[in-house]
Parts: sequence; structure tokens; C-alpha cells
Amino acid sequence: MARTTLSMPISPQTKEDAIRENVMRAAQHLFQQHGLNNVTLEDVARAIGKGKSTLYYYYKSKEEIFMAVMDREISEVITEVALAVKQAGTAEEKLQAFCATKLRALRKKLALYSLVCSEMFSNAEFGCTMRQRYLQRESKLLKDILAFGMETGEIRALSSQEQEALVFIMLSGLNGLELEMVHNTNNPREQDFAISMLARVMIHGIGA
Repeated sequence: MARTTLSMPISPQTKEDAIRENVMRAAQHLFQQHGLNNVTLEDVARAIGKGKSTLYYYYKSKEEIFMAVMDREISEVITEVALAVKQAGTAEEKLQAFCATKLRALRKKLALYSLVCSEMFSNAEFGCTMRQRYLQRESKLLKDILAFGMETGEIRALSSQEQEALVFIMLSGLNGLELEMVHNTNNPREQDFAISMLARVMIHGIGA
């Protein structure tokens, strides 16, 4: 008896989702292998066995495809970071988990996207655009950690202005470490120690 599920019609939305997924997977592989600058829409179309005109129906440019790929990669990092923060006990441990998990996840991505990362950070405008796409989500996680610390008494009551400043300082420090990962080959242990110091100073200050 024939399997009727094979003949069931696929909704147009499902077909579009499948094509988008194929495009993103093909583009992801090409970006990893050749970098953003050396990949064209023709390359992506050829990789999925479609014409360039088909790609234009879903994406206007290779940069738009790249943004979609990076959004998914960044979402994976944010999800991993949020889980690590949730599992940590104290505010200091949550800050350490936030920083350490983010940098560890980015190290993995850097290994996959070494060419792309170099291109991104050599183009300040493009790198800033990518950073802004997930900065709000990172800020929300850090503000939640500060709120947790204030609720448990680990952190004194902070004004909204102070919280904004602390989040800015933390993310700026992490951004510096991210740049070091891209441009230098620093020992990860040194970065991990710097993360612990950053979290400790954020919670306890540098007094005796």
C-alpha cells in the first residue's frame, strides 16, 4: 500500500521556508569557505541549483543573505548565554557566565567564520551594524542580572542611569576582548582571567 504522506501537497509557505533554508545553508558554507567579499549571488544560486532570479525573490543582495545567516548564528549565541546565566547562582557568577559563555561561543564561531570576522572588523560601519542587531538583547540580559543582584542584596540599589552606565562598561569591555580574539592570538586563559576580574570589579569594586 502506497504511503499517502508522500503525495500530500506542501503549502506555499512551507516551500518558501524550505528554499530560504537551502539558501542560508548554502550561503553559510560559502561564507565560511571564502568570506563575504569573495561570494556572489551567482555562487549561492549555483550551490542550490537555482537561477539568480529565484534568489532575488527571497533576498535582495548577498548582504541580506549574510545578515540572515548571522542573525541565526547570533541568536544561537544569545540563547546559549541566557541558559548559562539562568543556571548560575549569584549575580557575580551570572556576570561571569554571561561573559565567559559569550566569548567561548564566539571563539567557536570565529573558527568557522575567520575570514568573515576579519572582513567585518575591518569595515567599521558593517561591524557596527551587526553589533547593533544583538546589542539590545545583550543589554536586557545584563540588566536582568543587575536586577537580580539588587533583589538578593548582592548589589546596592542602582539608579537607571547607573545601570545603563554599568551595562555600557561591561559590553565595551567585552567588545575589546572580542576584537582581541579576531586580531590577535591571545591565550584564552588570559581572557578568562580578565573576565573574572571584570565581573568581580563590577560587583565588589577594587577596594580592599
